[in-house]
Amino acid sequence: MSTTEYVEFDDPTFHTDRFPRYRALRDHHPVARTEPDGAMVVLSRYADVARIFKDPLMRVQARAGEFPADIGSGAGATFHKLSLPDMDPPAHTRLRKLAVHAFAPKTMAGMRPWVERIITEHIDALAATRGEVDFAETFGKLVPAEIACQLLHATDADTVLERMPALNPLLSHGPITPDQLAEADRAAQFYFGYIGDIVDTMRGRLGPEDPVGALMLAAESGDRFSRDELIVMLVGFFIASYHTTMTAMTNAVYALLRHPGELRLLAAEPDLAPAAWEEVLRWQSPVHFITRYAGYDVELHGETVPEGTQLLLGIASANRDERRFPHPRHLRHPAGRQPAPGLHRGRTLLHRGPALPSGGRHHAASPAAAPANDDAHRPGTGLVRRSRIPRDDEADDRAHGRIADAIPTVPLPDHLFHER
Repeated sequence: MSTTEYVEFDDPTFHTDRFPRYRALRDHHPVARTEPDGAMVVLSRYADVARIFKDPLMRVQARAGEFPADIGSGAGATFHKLSLPDMDPPAHTRLRKLAVHAFAPKTMAGMRPWVERIITEHIDALAATRGEVDFAETFGKLVPAEIACQLLHATDADTVLERMPALNPLLSHGPITPDQLAEADRAAQFYFGYIGDIVDTMRGRLGPEDPVGALMLAAESGDRFSRDELIVMLVGFFIASYHTTMTAMTNAVYALLRHPGELRLLAAEPDLAPAAWEEVLRWQSPVHFITRYAGYDVELHGETVPEGTQLLLGIASANRDERRFPHPRHLRHPAGRQPAPGLHRGRTLLHRGPALPSGGRHHAASPAAAPANDDAHRPGTGLVRRSRIPRDDEADDRAHGRIADAIPTVPLPDHLFHER
């Protein structure tokens, strides 16, 4: 790399033409820097991003056991320190081992009937709608919100969801202003109270077939975790089961509308749904960037990145890398062949749900779950129509950039690519 490239994420043109910009970074500046001070390194190629993800010496904290000074000492600081994506081992390892109980096969089987009911009701409502519909509003938001509420025994999705954006600056590994910190503290305090009341009410009343009950039982029978740790974990599950599912489903609708041949193939052969879902996650990643810190001096394309340097890993760019995927700008899931796996931070709550009849932004992920053996695909066509679909790839990239930017940005708990 002969010159240093600086990426200015606040530049509106970056979001308008993000995929062409990612391609330029991959081709000419695989190790770039961020504005204004150049302190953060941006990686955009698949091999580099995968290398960092898989390296257990890379960290989510700049220094082991250290947290940013600007998060203060209030409820927001407690929330940050207990959030899985902000932890390194051994704390992360302990909580993750407890978290897997919530998504054991028995627990997933217990969730399946009511999840299918919610999805089926909303698909039937789409089928009954005449004319155009706003998929994000009438399905993409409502279905995950209902599932998230039932998952955590919350009665009002709006009450829980409306405060989540306030946590974004606190959890995003970037600078936070005093006003943002005050708002984050208030939001965190609300969650400790609201979700804490649910925990106290449900304790002793839920069995292992319930995700919340499974967590409580696991905590009581083995390596206990605190009430605050349980609350933060449950809030993370709520955000994950809502936001990423909404983003990923909306992306899937858009992707299939943009590729009508693939839509017809999926409708005719619903058993291709798992491969199609993986390909959608690759083609339009719910997560565009995620942060790590260099755990040692690392050599990248002839440049030494010092230990402690913040690394911004471009997942969406990596999943469009021509060095890894043939024709990566096109959505493809040919019959009988699984696509090359892209980089994903976990899978959505239901890996394989009803095949949608037709067709976010960074820092979104969801808890990994065992794939469901779906017997209730509902393939079809015509439930969602768009009057204008871009015809060329560059226009498509720009159009989807505007769609993704309309979805709120919330950092979410992730399941890492290596055991921590």
